[in-house]
Amino acid sequence: MKKKIFTVILALMISLFAFNICLANEEHPIQDATNSVRNAVGGAENAIENGVEGIGNMTKDATNSMETTMNNAGEDVRNSVSPSTNNGDSYSATRTSTGGAEATFMGMNSTVWTWLIIGIAAIAIIALVWYYSSQITNDSNNKRM
Repeated sequence: MKKKIFTVILALMISLFAFNICLANEEHPIQDATNSVRNAVGGAENAIENGVEGIGNMTKDATNSMETTMNNAGEDVRNSVSPSTNNGDSYSATRTSTGGAEATFMGMNSTVWTWLIIGIAAIAIIALVWYYSSQITNDSNNKRM
């Protein structure tokens, strides 16, 4: 048994000293490793900066293109909607309005009607939730009997 242990230890010692890697043979191994890491990080940084810059330029180009298209469309609409009337005046939307703030239906303006409809819808929703929740409660109570 002692012979086997001695053989294993001897084999480990021989392999340790026979296959030793010496970093001192190189001039500056730590500095070379540091420079390699710096170069890798710098390359990744440049790639990311170029990618972000490219995306920014693409977004600017798309926005400028959309702005030009919308401006042209607005000019086309503006030119097509401004025909002359019989007396030579330009078309104006105020001439076709329904009377401004004084316009009412059944004595109420559009704001009152909007709030009235929202209120009725809210009451209906609350009533439906209440009805369905009471149905579930009634069904539960009836099943217990």
